[in-house]
Amino acid sequence: MKKHKGSARHFGLKALLMLLSLVMLFTTLSACQSPGKTDGTTGDGGDSYAGRKLDVLFMVGGQGQMADPILAKLEEVLPGLETTVVYDHQANEIMRKRTLANDPPDIFDVNAHFYDHYAAINEGVCKPLDFLYDVPTVNDSSKKLGDIINFAMLNFGYVDGKHYCMADTIYTSGLWYDANMFKEKGYAVPESWDEFVALGEKAKADSKYLLTYSSRYGDEYFYNYWFNPLLATINVQDYGRTQNPAPDSWDAPAVRKALELTKELIDKGYVDTVSGTLEITETQMEFCNGNILFYPCGSWLEAEMAGNWPDGFDLKYLPFPPQKKGDPSYLHVTGVVSAVSAKTKNEDLVKEYYRYMLSDKETMEKVVGITLNGLPVKNFSANYGSLLPKSVASSWDAIDSGQAIGFRVMAPSFYTSLGATLKDRIDGFTSGEISIDDVINGLNEQYEQILADDSVPKYEYDLSSVMDAIREYNENK
Repeated sequence: MKKHKGSARHFGLKALLMLLSLVMLFTTLSACQSPGKTDGTTGDGGDSYAGRKLDVLFMVGGQGQMADPILAKLEEVLPGLETTVVYDHQANEIMRKRTLANDPPDIFDVNAHFYDHYAAINEGVCKPLDFLYDVPTVNDSSKKLGDIINFAMLNFGYVDGKHYCMADTIYTSGLWYDANMFKEKGYAVPESWDEFVALGEKAKADSKYLLTYSSRYGDEYFYNYWFNPLLATINVQDYGRTQNPAPDSWDAPAVRKALELTKELIDKGYVDTVSGTLEITETQMEFCNGNILFYPCGSWLEAEMAGNWPDGFDLKYLPFPPQKKGDPSYLHVTGVVSAVSAKTKNEDLVKEYYRYMLSDKETMEKVVGITLNGLPVKNFSANYGSLLPKSVASSWDAIDSGQAIGFRVMAPSFYTSLGATLKDRIDGFTSGEISIDDVINGLNEQYEQILADDSVPKYEYDLSSVMDAIREYNENK
């Protein structure tokens, strides 16, 4: 009997263990099917995230409240999760204070004009984004985020071979024009620099200007959306040279030629230099009113001037006219970026945030509907171009087709003291108060000061993605 009882107890123990094993197996399978799973930490369909919080900080800007649909989706698929987001004009100051208090948000998107991301990276505030690349995508589990991210769009925050900043909203840039005006006036859309200049005389005869650009904010508008694309069409290597400090960086021959070509337009009366001294929206009103043919700006233009476009104004994108017809065009790609706190204790939740932002079609459509601009994913135009305003969609068509090669100007972000010198020299050059030599010498002197200051970290600008795009363009011609 004892043996029998012992056998019965042994049998009961085995049954109990088997039952527990089945329960554990069922729980594991349920967790694997959870819509929010990226690793073994996610839940079982119950309130597995009860007590968990994801803390997000956002600036107020052109990307709008783009975090809202992402966070709403996370609360839907991760039961019990609580998300908080603060949108504030002073997000940069909030971030500094919270960093000093050792209480940074998990994810933060702050204005790069007021927050030094590179100092934050060097001080260990930001977490490298490598941990995201192996995360499975939402709509296709056979792919990972690293397979679909367009890394060429992530130049900002790239340090020592690692990306520290995610492009939340990508703004394309170029020359914008009214296609209806061109039809009415019989203007041909220029495909080369010579054709662009020739159009200036026709515009002048019609009491219009060929061009205006902001010199009041010349360190952004003139420098990013006019000068550097022009410089790259002349010699892209010389453009790259200006991004790396050296005593003679600005002596590059293409720099002088770009300034000479711009001065030629000014001297011929093709540039509205007066409107360029106004506030941005006032400058842009001159364009909206049909007084100017081309305006170099970013893809936020249509949304920014909403309510001011006259009836029939058909805003279109023109890839920057190359020096020789058939050569590639160049455009400055910019945007707002987010980063992840190196102190986050919610790495799994951060993974989910970017997973849905970059690979869930429903969430992405809502985000693009708010920002009206692109995300850093491959083949964005083909998959999401229909969600963009027509003007913005036309710029993405040019990028994805290879017609326009994107780059991001980095020197003013690397070396914040450069901005004031750029603004001062551009303003003086456009107004005719200083010469081309004054511009070049002043910028070289600024680089000499940067080189002499041991407290300023030095960075190497990487032109490889641009050169790869040029090779691909030439192979497909």
